[in-house]
Parts: sequence; C-alpha cells; structure tokens
Amino acid sequence: MSDRYFDPDGLARVGNMELVARQVVEGFLTGRHRSPYHGFSVEYLDHRAYTPGDDMRALDWKVLARTDKYHIKLFEDETNLRAHIVLDCSKSMSYTSDPKKYPTKLAYGSYLAAALSYLMIRQNDAVGLVLFDDQVRQFLPPKARPTQFRRVLDLLDHAMSHDDTDVGAVLHDVAERIPRRGLVILISDMIDDEASIASGLQHFRHNHHEVVVFHVMDDAELTFPFDRLTRFKDIEGVGRLTANPKQLRERYLSRIHTFQENLKATCFERKVNYELANTNEPYDHLLAAYLEKRSRVG
Repeated sequence: MSDRYFDPDGLARVGNMELVARQVVEGFLTGRHRSPYHGFSVEYLDHRAYTPGDDMRALDWKVLARTDKYHIKLFEDETNLRAHIVLDCSKSMSYTSDPKKYPTKLAYGSYLAAALSYLMIRQNDAVGLVLFDDQVRQFLPPKARPTQFRRVLDLLDHAMSHDDTDVGAVLHDVAERIPRRGLVILISDMIDDEASIASGLQHFRHNHHEVVVFHVMDDAELTFPFDRLTRFKDIEGVGRLTANPKQLRERYLSRIHTFQENLKATCFERKVNYELANTNEPYDHLLAAYLEKRSRVG
C-alpha cells in the first residue's frame, strides 16, 4: 500500500468523527443513514395490502383485528452511505506559492480525499474515487471493504496534474455514471466557467445527491502577496505577463473576491455545502473543524 497520503497523525484527528449524510441516501447495507427503501425495521412508514409470498412477520395484526383485512407494515430502513470523492487533477492544481511551506493544491486535495475515504470506510460506508482534468481519468466505484482504502491510496499516489480543466463537463459525466443517490464530494480549485460549474452542480442536485465542495486555493491566490516586479504564467494556458503587482493587486483581489462569492452563491442556491480549503491550513485541522460544524448542523 502506498503511504504517500497515509498520515496517521492527521487520520487520528478525524478518525473518530462521523460524516453522516443529511439527506436521504440510497445504499445496500444496514447502518446509520436513512434510505427511501422499504424494509422491516427502524421506523414505521405506511401499509400496503398483503400479497402471497410476503413475510408474515410484517403483518399488522392490529389492522387485521380492526378491519379483518391483511396488511403489511412498511418501514424506512437505515442504510450506509455511498460516496463519490471527485478530485480535480488539472494543471492548475499543481500550483503552490512556496513548495517548502505549502503542498500543491493537488497534494492538499489528495490528503483530504484520503482522510475522507478512511473516515467513511471506518464507519462502514462505501466510498469511491474519481480523478479528472478535462475528462474523467480514473473512476473507482464505491465499496465499503477495508481493501478499498488501499485502492484509493494507490490511485492518489499516481494522480498527476495533466491537462486543462473542464469541471462542468466532468460533473455532468460523473452524474450520469452514478446510479444511486448519495454523497458527492468535489475537491477542486474550481477554475472554470462559472455557468458551466453551476450547471454541473445542478445535475447532481437534480439527481438528489447531497453535494459538498471543498474549494482548494493557495494562500497567495487569495491574498496576492507579491510586491516586486513579477512574471506571471497561466498554468492552464500559454499566457505570460510581467507586471508590477502593486498596480494589479486591487483589481486582482476584487476579481478573486467576486469569483469566490459567486461560487458560494451558486452553491447556496443549490443547497450545496461549500467549504474554502486554504492550503496554508493543515488539512486535518480544516477537516476536523468542518466535521464538527457539520455535526452541529445535522
């Protein structure tokens, strides 16, 4: 098993916290998440007429005594979560402003993906992994087996920054590949056309998935700390610009603020959970704080 993103100290910080879906999810195991499937346990839902072959243990004897008719109790069962972690591996995710202090956005996202996978498998949930740039590069279907964590780590270990990104198109592709509603966790810097991203997120919500977005950004992208003549390069293009940052700072910070606020509004309007992930904050601190906040809301 690759140990590149296996961080015992970080996993210990989040390992005892649960990630419970706040919406109805579909699955095939018995656990803590509510399912729309009918079963014979947990919470009473409704009746239906008895048909030959039904389990006699589900007969409602009180209704039989009152109406002299056979009816079966229907219940809401509990089911484990099926989660897909969707990780952006495009060129822009290779950025770090200081390799000695901060991980690249891709490395940071990979640590998040590994920790979330560990957490969900620990609580017997099924988790899968999707790696993408301008298209889906790897698609690991969700499983709840302990060996799934090894598969996730192996894929993360070989995740490389490749082509330009196309977040919106990929989200539509992934939404079509997921047959059952559950939890989708998107880890990306979200550098793409805003309308395309909004459409992709809406596709997931239309399919009744719960969606969490971890918006991964380097601190320099958020604060623009440059103070001397600098040559800027477009990681996902051929553009280059040599400029005095002092002349650009105000406009840049205004644009990045607008971009972030628009993205947050897009998520809010679609009931998508949004979390900014600044790579200068240890990933385990970020995740522990998010899970603690989530548990209070849920």
